[in-house]
Amino acid sequence: MARRFGEALRSGDAKAAEAVAEEALQKGFDVAAIHARLITPAMNGIGALWEQDVISVGEEHLATAISHGVAARIFPRALRASPPRSRGRVMLAAAQGEHHVLGLRLAADVLEGAGYDVLFLGADVPLAALLDACRIHEPDVLGLAVSMWLNVPTMIWELRAVAKLEHPPAIMVGGRALGPAVMNGLNAPVVASSEEVLRVVADLIAAPRVREVVDPALASLVPLRAPASVVAVDAGGALQSSFSATSLVAADTVRETARHAFGLEQLAYRDGLTGLYNRRAFDDRFLELSEATAGDCTMLMIDVDEFKAINDGYGHETGDAMLVAVARTILQTLRPGDFAARFGGDEFVALLPATTEDEGAAVAERIRLAVAHALRNPPVTLSIGVAALSANTRLTSQSADRALYRAKEAGRNRVARGGEPS
Repeated sequence: MARRFGEALRSGDAKAAEAVAEEALQKGFDVAAIHARLITPAMNGIGALWEQDVISVGEEHLATAISHGVAARIFPRALRASPPRSRGRVMLAAAQGEHHVLGLRLAADVLEGAGYDVLFLGADVPLAALLDACRIHEPDVLGLAVSMWLNVPTMIWELRAVAKLEHPPAIMVGGRALGPAVMNGLNAPVVASSEEVLRVVADLIAAPRVREVVDPALASLVPLRAPASVVAVDAGGALQSSFSATSLVAADTVRETARHAFGLEQLAYRDGLTGLYNRRAFDDRFLELSEATAGDCTMLMIDVDEFKAINDGYGHETGDAMLVAVARTILQTLRPGDFAARFGGDEFVALLPATTEDEGAAVAERIRLAVAHALRNPPVTLSIGVAALSANTRLTSQSADRALYRAKEAGRNRVARGGEPS
């Protein structure tokens, strides 16, 4: 798929690029994986061709525009990946003079989908604006990006200035221009792909702030003042830069529309108690997967054992809190690209794309063990039925229900499969 995506960019075929991305989604890739395994390597290849004068700057900008469009089209999937929650504030900006922001935009999409409050400042951010934004919004983490080597000194100068703030954010950096000498001189993590950014941000928020981001040896090579001038556009001139800026604005318009639609979707498709998807959302996703990937997807029917006794013995407030905790544990145990919903009452359901019944049973067992480990007062166990999807949703549901019934009949707190004999 990565090769086909690169060929689509090289030929300027936006429809073909979108088709490859959609294929990846159907195969269970999450948005971060599509960024890291399709868009980023393809654009690195395009950049190398441009540097070798194999393609023109116009062709490079067209590939960038197509990539922005693909990223915007899959952005709604990032929003739908998990229940809404606030995990911290992250600010992302390109160094002054830096106009290449595709990688930064991809990171912003993944972070927003994971529940972070993301402030995307975009390209060519002057230092004064960056410092003001940090003072006003007080981000937990600031990410700075640079893809042109001639803008590296500017980024280092900006890092030193940010570190002098009264309440400086934790820092991460990224971009193709950061070679080993620069990386070794920075006391900040370097993010290489969208797949890494969630781990890096979580680690930075949990760790104490590092004041000296730039090593003194590296700082000594950079002027104390800002460079007198920076390159504002590529050598190809203003036309191509204007084209790229227009494509970025169009992509951001698509994202804003997706955010608005997502907000409305929360009212119709989310369970008010647990934050998981509801039965209506499950029915839509179930039908979609059954039609597209029958035989390559697994369904889990998950039931909380003896929930009525817990609810009656400890009270409805404890029962509700327990359901929320079960939902959270299920979501944390599932893999990127999996789907979880509250089916009703004390019953949950999960859909696992690109997963055999054997693999689905292994995921179900991990969920069962995770809930038993996390919820001990009162103790909570799960019974789970596993069934492979077929093109007939009714037959799939019946198979999963029968498997769940067998798990209950066998003593609860276990996993049973639809393919097992009665």
